[in-house]
Amino acid sequence: MIVTAYKQWQEWAELYTMLPFVRKYDLLETRVADWQMAWEQASEASFVLESGKGGRYSFLGIKPTTSIRGKYTDVPLMKIKQWMQPFNSPYVEGAPKFIGGCIGFLGYDTVRSLERLPQTAEDDLDLPDFAMMRFDQLWIIDHQELSLYCASHTYTFTEKHVLQQLYDTASHETEKMKQQWDTIVAGGNNENSQARKSLYQEAIQTGNLQIDVDKIPDVERAFGKLDYMRAVDRVKQYIGQGDVFQVNLSVRQSRKLTLNEIEERITPEEIYEWLRLLNPSPYMGILRFADFQLVSASPELLVQVENNQVRTRPIAGTRPRGLNEDEDNRLADELIHNEKERAEHVMLVDLQRNDLGKIARYGTVKVDEFMVIEYYSHVMHIVSGVKAEVAAGKDAYDVLAAVFPGGTITGAPKIRTMEIIEELEPVRRGPYTGAIGWIDYNGNLEFNMVIRTMVVKDQTAYIQAGAGIVIDSDPEKEYIESINKAKALWKAIEFSEQRIKTNIKKG
Repeated sequence: MIVTAYKQWQEWAELYTMLPFVRKYDLLETRVADWQMAWEQASEASFVLESGKGGRYSFLGIKPTTSIRGKYTDVPLMKIKQWMQPFNSPYVEGAPKFIGGCIGFLGYDTVRSLERLPQTAEDDLDLPDFAMMRFDQLWIIDHQELSLYCASHTYTFTEKHVLQQLYDTASHETEKMKQQWDTIVAGGNNENSQARKSLYQEAIQTGNLQIDVDKIPDVERAFGKLDYMRAVDRVKQYIGQGDVFQVNLSVRQSRKLTLNEIEERITPEEIYEWLRLLNPSPYMGILRFADFQLVSASPELLVQVENNQVRTRPIAGTRPRGLNEDEDNRLADELIHNEKERAEHVMLVDLQRNDLGKIARYGTVKVDEFMVIEYYSHVMHIVSGVKAEVAAGKDAYDVLAAVFPGGTITGAPKIRTMEIIEELEPVRRGPYTGAIGWIDYNGNLEFNMVIRTMVVKDQTAYIQAGAGIVIDSDPEKEYIESINKAKALWKAIEFSEQRIKTNIKKG
């Protein structure tokens, strides 16, 4: 079914520079077993953002029209806004919330273009502080409707005299996109996918879904245990002096992704497929760039702007998953009734309310969901929801600037906690605790927190996680929590190695 008629194009051509053509197909099944065939057809710059837990849409882009990247000195939000300025499109009734625009990430150090911070931590990974890709062709899966949307945008600023020809070309492009989609789906049920399912089912039956992070071989940590514990004590001193209420302190771990005994390369795409099985999350995705990749199973929304409404969903408060239902229930009850966790969560919800207050229409900031528990493969969290209406004269980029980076992964008050993070963490955070997401041609956006996320560069995986330090924090327990939050990612790597070894033995 064609969603966008030629008559609409005639009307839109007078008002917009980007004309969307959207075609809808009904599906029997919306889950793609394996994205391998998509990557075989894709350029080095490509992406999948998908909903592994409770979300409605998944998005695929394999060939960007153009891209930008840079360091914080380029003033990322202003740079992206200027880059996107020439492109605007109409709202398409009946289409998904995102059908074209830019997709990418803002690293944590983007904040240096918004606030003045000290510079003591080492920028050892030398990654861009932001990288965005602009896509005019997207595949969108609607899991609720069991539908596939093929969306193609046409830039018409100087070509309105050939509108019918452009419309016909866009129509043909979406037909070709459906043919590509069919090959992606058909190629998903491959030997590797079947091997993963078999190993996964075996792990469920044998109870082998957990991992002891202290026994993972060849892992390097930028923050040693004793140094981390001393840093926690330093944070507690700052809290006692009245500098801050809470600080998120993180540990970065790394490991080579080559099986040395067989010199076999473990790809980020393989690891992502395992994450989809092991830890389905609301904001999953893989961003593929020529020189590095981000593999993410984030549970947390940073911010969403849709039709002038803004929403955030802070997470604060963590426990490991239990080994059985009774232990799970006991840990959940302990979490939700723990005074420390509740106080920390309320404080960070208030921080989110204050951030939204900077860009919200007066009186519209509301907490619409308060302190519910969400479950993931290796941990559980306390989650709340905060929403507001964007004030007149403010846009999506103002909203991003107001909430970035999220308070749940810095602490409160935000600026002072970031100064302390820079003092105590030995290396720059890079993408970690930044944001992954999209900005469309209508000025809407959605970004998640870059947590439970792996950076892959030069055949090395970098995994970072942290804990919220408060006045009564136990340094060793906070270190263990930081390490535990990375378990799902390490388990995905372990399974990737196991599948490759199994395939080699069979070969």
